[in-house]
Amino acid sequence: MAINTVMVIGAGQMGGGIAQVFASIGKKTYLNDIKQEFIDGGIAKITKNLDRSVSKGKKSRKSRRTRP
Repeated sequence: MAINTVMVIGAGQMGGGIAQVFASIGKKTYLNDIKQEFIDGGIAKITKNLDRSVSKGKKSRKSRRTRP
């Protein structure tokens, strides 16, 4: 049984990190929290981390896409 879609509840440091790992291995990943501002903050943190990986040459610009 393959798992293709994941929902992470909690967009804080741990939840955002878990979501980033699942997304980086190609899983469709949803991030959920009690307030939209928390979700936005989690996505901003993930984006910052991915941008840093691109600037260090660890990831390609194409692989850092966070939204469809």
